[in-house]
Amino acid sequence: MTGTGEEKRMDDLLRYGRQKTVVVTGADRGLGYELVRQYLERGDRVFAGKYRTNWHLLEGLKERWPETLDIVSLDVRSQESVRRAAELILQKTDAVDVLINNAGVWLDHDTGTILEDRIDYEAILEQIDVNALGALRVTQALIGAVLNSFDQLVVNVSSEAASMTECAKDSQFGYCMSKAALNMASCIVLNGIRKRGGAVINLHPGWMQSVIGESAKPDAPYCEPARPGEVKFYTTPEVTARGFLKILDEPERFSGHMPGFVNYRGDRMNW
Repeated sequence: MTGTGEEKRMDDLLRYGRQKTVVVTGADRGLGYELVRQYLERGDRVFAGKYRTNWHLLEGLKERWPETLDIVSLDVRSQESVRRAAELILQKTDAVDVLINNAGVWLDHDTGTILEDRIDYEAILEQIDVNALGALRVTQALIGAVLNSFDQLVVNVSSEAASMTECAKDSQFGYCMSKAALNMASCIVLNGIRKRGGAVINLHPGWMQSVIGESAKPDAPYCEPARPGEVKFYTTPEVTARGFLKILDEPERFSGHMPGFVNYRGDRMNW
């Protein structure tokens, strides 16, 4: 097929199986790592945000995919770290199809209710800083590249804990408030980019076996224990990541006037 350079570029973009450029934060292990691995396995270009220096799973992926994986040091709490990471990414690409804000912490597993004197306000502030502001910092730093891409998609890993209508918790203020703030940030971001063609999706990973917010050893698993008489059905990072990729391959099904808010199976969540 012949044509102008712009026509050829559009043909390349529209062809089935085109390579996407993806950024994943919090990719050291767990869900972030699995998202990186699965995108690489299908041939996409990935920039993986690495925070923990004692976790080396990403380096193993780099050995397998040296041409399509870039590991970028990234602490989403730090504006300077985000700036440096974005600078490195933008030196290698001017377009990011999918930005996945996955980095997050959960620090108040065992805090008290409003009737107890065990609320940790410092932990609440840290969770808001990482889970909500961290995603906002990264999104702002890379939004130009996102809007310069074909997919133009911002993805925030949220939680059922963000839901106002489904809230049944009487504690864990920090995690719930931080994810609710993230959902609101998603709405405001979408309002700012919708006319440019941008989309935003919030994804709930399910009750997933992973380390989150723990200063754990590299191989230490974590999952929230069930309370007496309670049954929980856990998913795994591999299963959740596979569900996320299916959703993100057809974002038009989930994002419109409001950001999409769905779980890893594609079920719509209540705000």
